[in-house]
Amino acid sequence: MKTIITALACAAALATAGPVAADPPAQLLPFYPQAGTIGQDLFVTNFVDLDEGPGVRDYDCGSHSYDGHTGIDSMVRSFREVQIGVPVFAALDGLVLSVQQAVGGDFNWGATVSRFDNHVILDHGGGQQTVYGHLAWKSITVRKGQRVVAGAQIGRTASSGNSSWPHLHFTARQSFAPYEPFGGRCSPGPSGWLHQPEIRTDAWVGDLALSEKPFAGRADLPFDEAIRTGTFVQGVRDVHVRVEVRNLAGAGAGRLVVVRPDASIAYNGALQVFGYRAGWAKRRVRLSLTTGRWMVRYELGETLAAEAPFDVVATGRQVVNRPPNRVAASLDPVAPGVGEVVFCRVATSLVTEDPDFEIVRYRYRWTSGGRVVRTATTAALSDAIPRDATRRGEQLTCKVTPSDGKRRGPTATASALLPG
Repeated sequence: MKTIITALACAAALATAGPVAADPPAQLLPFYPQAGTIGQDLFVTNFVDLDEGPGVRDYDCGSHSYDGHTGIDSMVRSFREVQIGVPVFAALDGLVLSVQQAVGGDFNWGATVSRFDNHVILDHGGGQQTVYGHLAWKSITVRKGQRVVAGAQIGRTASSGNSSWPHLHFTARQSFAPYEPFGGRCSPGPSGWLHQPEIRTDAWVGDLALSEKPFAGRADLPFDEAIRTGTFVQGVRDVHVRVEVRNLAGAGAGRLVVVRPDASIAYNGALQVFGYRAGWAKRRVRLSLTTGRWMVRYELGETLAAEAPFDVVATGRQVVNRPPNRVAASLDPVAPGVGEVVFCRVATSLVTEDPDFEIVRYRYRWTSGGRVVRTATTAALSDAIPRDATRRGEQLTCKVTPSDGKRRGPTATASALLPG
């Protein structure tokens, strides 16, 4: 009972393979231009292929790319997140050089289905450009010839064009030649980031879900239209479990364990995830359920990779929808300056963010000096405001409210006084 994710097939238009520029751009990239947090709800599966021949070599001398790949691929968990929305931001101030939309579809996956995608290309001067590929076509908010500032939302993540999973294909170019902004052992120059994003090398669980019904058809990934639950009625019942793992090369053997309320083991069996860098596995477990709080665990080798509770009640009337769990919020940077792009980041566990294992959406409400400067409801663990959204001496505040689409959890707040 296992499923495989193939390599993300990417072909952002006008970002064709070519010689890699020897020098980094004049402007350093100040942040990764997609809402979410790399290593949590975002997983970078491909980097620029730095091997000029038929082989593959990424910035750190690994193989996280494919032959001729020209950018960075950062995937989200499923089309369920695409439907809620995962914003994409302008990485730098720039002029909209090109917009392509209304082609390719937003929910492509599997084999190649279309050559062209929905994308935006920005020109930043000095021969520097950035390409944002596989966007949702109705989400693109800019037009050719328009000037945008860093941090402005230009679209949302999808899977348009030649794409096998919902993700952003981000290409940085100098004099029209793609280059790798990540600095590493095999990168041709220093980092092209102002603060290079940290890339995890360990295996981690990107999601864990329970359901009364099988994860099959559109209930399975990548659509993930399953009816999730964290409450079951007592008796002999099927509990369907699905687990997603990132960085499979270092994952080790997987094992699923279910623990009764009295701490005894109700189930202990191998559940190995297979795939290409990222994948998932599912299992139907027949259990004699007694009332109380149970625990499901997923182990990778000797490591407890994920642990989440579920409840067993006496009657169906006791099965109720519960709001998401409490989250924390922080500003990035912690002490922002005027004229900086500021992110609001959510701290939570993807496994236990909701007691009913629902995909959580987050409502971000930004104010500066009491003025509302942005509101957005997304599936991402971060949001951003443009660099020109604030003024000197103002109090900048981000309020984040989690929701499962029906009930809201407690609001978290992060704030800072801007210099002035």
